[in-house]
Amino acid sequence: MMKPFSPQADRLERQEFIRLLRETPPQAVVSLGEAETIKAFHRVARTVPFYERLLAQRGVDPANVDTIEGFRTHAPVLDKHCTFGQHPIAELCVGGNLDGVRSVLTSSGFSGVFSFGVNTTENLARSAKSIDTGLEYLFNVDALSTLLINCLPMGVKVNTRAAVLAETSVREDMVFAVVRKFAAEFDQLIIVGEGSFIKKIIEDGRELHGIDWPRLRVHLITGEEGIAENYRTYIGGLLGIDDFDSPDSRIIGSSMGVAELDLNIFHETRETIRIRRLAHRNPELRRRLFGDEHTFCPMLFVYYPNRCYVEEVAAPGNASELVISMLSEEMKVPLLRYRSGDYGRVIPYHEMIETLSAAGHPITPDLRLPFIAVSGRGRALETPEGRLFPEAVKEALYRDRAVAEAITGNFRLRRDGERARLDIQLRSGRRMPAAGDAEVLEGLRPYSVVTLDVRFHVYERFPFNVGVDYERKFAYLDPI
Repeated sequence: MMKPFSPQADRLERQEFIRLLRETPPQAVVSLGEAETIKAFHRVARTVPFYERLLAQRGVDPANVDTIEGFRTHAPVLDKHCTFGQHPIAELCVGGNLDGVRSVLTSSGFSGVFSFGVNTTENLARSAKSIDTGLEYLFNVDALSTLLINCLPMGVKVNTRAAVLAETSVREDMVFAVVRKFAAEFDQLIIVGEGSFIKKIIEDGRELHGIDWPRLRVHLITGEEGIAENYRTYIGGLLGIDDFDSPDSRIIGSSMGVAELDLNIFHETRETIRIRRLAHRNPELRRRLFGDEHTFCPMLFVYYPNRCYVEEVAAPGNASELVISMLSEEMKVPLLRYRSGDYGRVIPYHEMIETLSAAGHPITPDLRLPFIAVSGRGRALETPEGRLFPEAVKEALYRDRAVAEAITGNFRLRRDGERARLDIQLRSGRRMPAAGDAEVLEGLRPYSVVTLDVRFHVYERFPFNVGVDYERKFAYLDPI
């Protein structure tokens, strides 16, 4: 039976957990996660019909899997196609039924197959505890009254019991109404949303609604997709943030989730933001941290080995794809070794510290957690000169303030005959900035040798998904 909710008990629990993460040796944290992974494997093999049948078909005897090496060798790698795409939802559930389910979250459907987050009351409570621990660590919500405005697309819930929650979805008029009426009543605001929608909120709030963002203590958390470091600098300028390294600075951070796993699997901290910004400015540090192939910085997060076990599996082109195992006993659809579709690598805590120190940056993050670098979905525009990644284009678009403030953030990379082409959508009522195409090409130079034609389009005439409603992920490349 679930314990009754106690705000005081929750506060003490998350503060104690943060203390433990600061004091527990990094390898002990990892070892605990590995032990929990083996327990989760045996639990799922025993209780989930689909998984029990799959192991039998593969000739895997769960009794023989008692080490993390055995798990990585024998447990099958899953994805949304071989799970949600092929089996009734009940067969993916613990007990083979939907008993206790209280909410269903759909994925974006961007891949052509919908997957689902299926939550019980207990799982939602666990998710809230996890999110609130992150909010306390990053924003001190136990001491500061906090209004969290969730403007993620419809149906994406932020389960929090530590902050006051306003849910607006992608209705900007609702966001502005909440900010005007409630901002003065709280010590701080946290706005959670997709990066391009948050851009619209901050720009339109200042230009059309008279909101003086620098006077408000407002933090931003972006989700749905990674952000460029130049985007963070640009939006920070609109908020009046001139020193991201200050311990009192407002935060523009990012969180990564997967609908069928959890809303918040990985997240940034002040230290990961500082490290990524250093690597963004220093190509040599970027190569040391992320490898020679990275001309732009991947997202850099921490994760909690007690909540999920993360591995790398080989992908085409010497890349690594991430697979994730969720470890909570409350998961109704417990997915193990699940291919999220994201490329990246795990960086152990000590490796990160040693690399930074060798590069002349003696940074010691206080949470003794492993890091994960997420570089995107691995898709790029293929050209005779090489591959051009959407992540590189994002950096180029936000390098120059005049360009950044003229665009929505939506663009399409494509082949136009023998040439590579970049189509960019302007904000409503905006014109192409002076020498905007040259600025974009100059901004792209540090990240790619590909030459391309740059075209700006007035908002209404942008030929790709003109009716952008921020409910769907935007396709930066032509569909495969």
